[in-house]
Amino acid sequence: MIKILIIGIKGMAGHMLFNYYTESSRFDTFGVARNIQNSDRIFDIDVSDVSNMESLLEKYQFDYVINCIGILNKDAEENPEKAIWFNSYFPHLLEKITKQSKTRLIHISTDCVFSGKKGDYTENDFRDGIGFYAQSKALGEVENNKDLTIRTSIIGPEINSTGIGLFHWFITRPLTENIKGYTKAFWSGITTLELAKVIEKAIVENLTGLIQVSPASKIDKYNLLLLFNSIYRNNMIHIEGSDNYVVDKSLKSIRTDFSYNVPDYKIMLEDQLSWISTHKHLYKHYII
Repeated sequence: MIKILIIGIKGMAGHMLFNYYTESSRFDTFGVARNIQNSDRIFDIDVSDVSNMESLLEKYQFDYVINCIGILNKDAEENPEKAIWFNSYFPHLLEKITKQSKTRLIHISTDCVFSGKKGDYTENDFRDGIGFYAQSKALGEVENNKDLTIRTSIIGPEINSTGIGLFHWFITRPLTENIKGYTKAFWSGITTLELAKVIEKAIVENLTGLIQVSPASKIDKYNLLLLFNSIYRNNMIHIEGSDNYVVDKSLKSIRTDFSYNVPDYKIMLEDQLSWISTHKHLYKHYII
């Protein structure tokens, strides 16, 4: 079995990876979060306690450490010192701690390292994102021949009832509410469930360096919300298109050494519905 540690198992990505891999016979799965109940496989650790993290990694000698923590947009702009430590410094600290060991780092980055002025960004494009979130995430990307940075954008369910992700926002809207979707805001991300599958394949194929992961085509946020509405709400929510916001952070990969093909948005969202339906104990705050 492959021994893995997920850092940030209370977050949108981290909880999905932890639960998905725990159910897999391929992985021996452990998790880290702050203010969580300790168990044999879950560790209540504040990652800013560097000595504690070092001791954990030394003791367990994981095959892979998957870093899912980060300071998000608004919090990063309001607390730049936190953004720099968690988004920029911490991934490189993990890289340094594990450099002389068998442990490999998989770090999750974001399409927000780009400004969104042109779209169809590749791994070679200049990271021109503006603001502390964008710049701190760009600085945190780890690129070497041992570890892996996956640059993507994610949506998914959250175990935190006060989550701020797009899917969580949509699924907690009253059915009587009218909402707007941006017709000129383009996106090419994946679900967190799909991210779990991507990482599993990347491990199997021994992928390293930096890779961007996205479906074959991009989608605007209006049509993404229409898919949410169709799959999760039987088209009961009224959604209006709006062209007031223009951005295109869509990604494309120019790497040819990764065989995984991301399915289209409809398939990913239907798979996610099946996951939520069979894991209702995680999402008691959702009515689906």
